[in-house]
Amino acid sequence: MIPHFIYSNNYDFSLLGVDKFHPFDSKKFSKAWRLFSEKFTPKADFKWIEPDNMVSDKTLLNVHSQKYLNSLSKSKNIAQVIEVYSSRFVPSTLLIKGLLNPIKYACQGTIIATELALKEHTIVMNFGGGYHHAFSDHGEGFCFFADAVISIVEMRNKGLLGENDKVMMIDLDAHRGNGFEELTKHDSAISNFDMYNLHAYPGIHFGDPDDFPFMIPLQPKMRDERYFKLLEEHLDKFLDSQVEPKLIFYNAGNDILETDPLGGLSVSYDGVVRRDKFIIEKLIERNIPTVVMTSGGYTEKSCEIIAELASSIVGVTKNKYRQR
Repeated sequence: MIPHFIYSNNYDFSLLGVDKFHPFDSKKFSKAWRLFSEKFTPKADFKWIEPDNMVSDKTLLNVHSQKYLNSLSKSKNIAQVIEVYSSRFVPSTLLIKGLLNPIKYACQGTIIATELALKEHTIVMNFGGGYHHAFSDHGEGFCFFADAVISIVEMRNKGLLGENDKVMMIDLDAHRGNGFEELTKHDSAISNFDMYNLHAYPGIHFGDPDDFPFMIPLQPKMRDERYFKLLEEHLDKFLDSQVEPKLIFYNAGNDILETDPLGGLSVSYDGVVRRDKFIIEKLIERNIPTVVMTSGGYTEKSCEIIAELASSIVGVTKNKYRQR
């Protein structure tokens, strides 16, 4: 079996000048795809599925309110979510075309990835997605739509996931996934593992640590050795906490990189690549259907790390089936 990758040229942001006001590389998705696809052969090494449409409002309404979706027709509300407040002076039609529509394509990509992972019992990577700061009635931190939660609800509606089927999230973006937490806090079927910089937005998770053993705050400027010690110490416990999970999401934010302006951690480039390969090996070894999302990353190296992640998936998958 060869791994599946979800990508569209429509993932890139096309709003002229957005890079000047936010450290997000608006073309990182196409750059990552080019680096990856030049290294491997489609059909032989991997299968590429391209979303041919954006996620529909009908699907978004399974998680988000109509009032919130309506609010995104105004520039000031879009500007608030992306935290580029000067964009409130940009016509909303341009913001919708250049920012919201690419994100809607990436959300559809996560839905496709989730369905494929469940139907084919495999690992599927979406080259976008991972919008873990989106709430039902508002967005934060460049996250408009809660693609992982939307995908879970969609799979339940299609009968591919039961209400009690266990779903797990491994969130290794540098920022705590506050939106995902809020949307799933009353759903006992969903478990969350989140290692995050406690001094970065949105701050530390409140509550008794004994009640939230897999919400793991990290000190700023944490380097490779300490990061991996914590990851290795806690991850197996998390994976062992559920018997036969039906699905796992991996939010592979690379904003833990030492040069990232927003993550506040100090993991080396090789350390981030090692982390991603470590997670992929764990999940493939356990034979759990997996959806990988790329989430945050705000350096010129972000596209390279995404390509390395995809390459690791191809390599680890080949090794697994070569041994059979």
